[in-house]
Amino acid sequence: MQDAETTMRITTFSNDGQGGTVFGDERVELRKSYNDILGAAIMMSGSRPCKRYFFSELPPGFSSAKDFSSRRQLSILLSGEIELTSSTGDVRQFVAGDVILLEDTDYELPGRAIRITGEHPARVLSVQID
Repeated sequence: MQDAETTMRITTFSNDGQGGTVFGDERVELRKSYNDILGAAIMMSGSRPCKRYFFSELPPGFSSAKDFSSRRQLSILLSGEIELTSSTGDVRQFVAGDVILLEDTDYELPGRAIRITGEHPARVLSVQID
């Protein structure tokens, strides 16, 4: 019997090497780990190292035109709605449950705009990788 496999998509946001920023997508492979007592398959990825984590809350209406990430980090939107814009003008909307890998660490040329689009604060769990 072959192991069940699936993937989870994570949005990436990184420097493009030319002074700008771009969106991308990364796929995380999930493999069958074990079955619970009812026979439901539990899917898990491999573990990855991290340094630290923190929570933040951005108020409704918050916006920043020159934002960047101080370190590579996964940001998990716990509640609220966020809009990110790259330096090329590409825009993506994110809602609770979305995961974003922020790799735009070029502080000399910050190229990310962020805006809270919902009526409620956006709460974010950030897990720093480096």
